[in-house]
Amino acid sequence: MTPQLQRELAVLTAWMFFMLMLGSMFGSIAGFLFTGLLVYVIWNLYNLNKLSKWLAKPSKQSPEAIGVWDDVYYQLYNLYKRQRKSRRKLASILGRFQKSTQALPYATIILNDLNEIEWFNPAASQMFSLHTNIDIGQRIDNLIRQPKFVNYLLKNNFSEPLQLLLNQKKIILSITPYGSGQYLISARDITSRSQLDDMRRDFISNASHELRTPLTVMSGYIEFLQHRCDEITKVPLDKVQQQIERMNNIIAELIELAKLESATAVDYSVEVNTRVLLNEVYNEALSLDKNQHSIELVIEEAPDTNPAFNLHGSYEELRIAFSNLLTNAIRYTPEGGDIKLFSNVSDHGISIGVQDSGIGINYEHIPRLTERFYRVDEGRSREQGGTGLGLAIVKHVLDRHNANLHIQSSAGKGSTFRCDFPLSYLEH
Repeated sequence: MTPQLQRELAVLTAWMFFMLMLGSMFGSIAGFLFTGLLVYVIWNLYNLNKLSKWLAKPSKQSPEAIGVWDDVYYQLYNLYKRQRKSRRKLASILGRFQKSTQALPYATIILNDLNEIEWFNPAASQMFSLHTNIDIGQRIDNLIRQPKFVNYLLKNNFSEPLQLLLNQKKIILSITPYGSGQYLISARDITSRSQLDDMRRDFISNASHELRTPLTVMSGYIEFLQHRCDEITKVPLDKVQQQIERMNNIIAELIELAKLESATAVDYSVEVNTRVLLNEVYNEALSLDKNQHSIELVIEEAPDTNPAFNLHGSYEELRIAFSNLLTNAIRYTPEGGDIKLFSNVSDHGISIGVQDSGIGINYEHIPRLTERFYRVDEGRSREQGGTGLGLAIVKHVLDRHNANLHIQSSAGKGSTFRCDFPLSYLEH
C-alpha cells in the first residue's frame, strides 16, 4: 500500500470517527455516518470531474486539491510534462528526418500494407510525376503502370533490385519491408551511368577489333622478315613477334570481357554436363602444358544422372573460366610442379577449382586479383605471357552464374582457386 493511500485511509477514518462522535451527541449515529460517507463520495466525484476536464484539455498548471487528489494531480502533471518533452523531441527528430529524406537525391516512397502511398520526397515526385494533393493514398501500381514493376510488386520478392525503363530513363528500384506491413521504395536514375558503361564497352570492343587488323599485318611482315634475316636481326624480330602475340592475347580477352558485359542474362534452363566440361578443359591444358607439369583431374564420384552434379548456364562461359584458372596454374607453377583440377559435391552445392604447388601469392594481393590488369609481379607476369585479365573474366563469368570465387594462397606454398556454385543455383 502506497503512503498516499495510507494517508487517505487515515483521513477517511478520522472523518468517519468525527461523524460517529457527532451522531453519538445528537442520538443519530447511522444518519451521521451515512451523511459522512455521502460527503466523502461527493467530494471524490467533484475531484473526478475536475480531473476529467483537465485530462480532456491539459494546461500548464494542475488543479488545486488536497489529500490523495493532490498527489494524483502531481503525478499526472509530471507525466504530462514528460510526454510533452518526448513529443517535442520526437517532432524534432521527425522534422529532421523529413528534411533529410526530402534532400536525398534518391527517390523515396513509403507504402502501407495495401501498396498505397503514404509519403514521398521531392525526388520521387519528379521521377514518377507524383503530386502530394492528389496521389497520397493512391495505389502505387495505379500510378506506375509498368508491367515489369507491377509483376515485381505482386511477386513480393524484393531480394534483388529491379531495373526498368520509365520516361526514357533507366531506373534501378529496390523495395524494403519495414514496420508493420509498410514498405520503403528507393529508386535512382542510372541512365548516365548506363550510357557511360555502354560507351566504355563499345569503345573496348571497337578498339579491340580495329587493332586486330594492323597487328595481323605486322605479324605477317615480321614472320616474312624472320625468314630472311641474319642471326643479329632475328633476336629483336623475335622480341617484336612476342609482343605482337601478347597484344593479340590482350585484345582477345578484352573482346571476351566486352561480350560478357553486353550478353543477355544466363539461361539457367540449360544443363551443363560437368564431367564433359572438365574433361575438355583438362585435355586442353595437357596440350598446352607439353608435359612440363604433373596435371591431375579429380572428379568426385557421382552418377551422371545426378542433377546436383551438373551445372546450369553457358557451357562456353564456364569452359573459359575454368580454362583460365588452369592456364594460370600452368603459367605460374615451376616446371615439374603439381597441378590439380578438382570437383566435389556437398550439401551446400558444387565446388570446382584448381590447386597448384606454384609460386603462391602474398595475402595483401588476394583481394585485388580479379581487378583488370592487376598483377602481383609486373615483370614476371609479362615474362609468363599473362595479360592481367584472366581472373577478371573468371569473376565476371561466376557473377553471371551466381557463383563465388574463393582464393587461398601464400607465397612459396602454392594456391587454390575454388568456384562455389550454391545449392540454390543448382536447383534452377
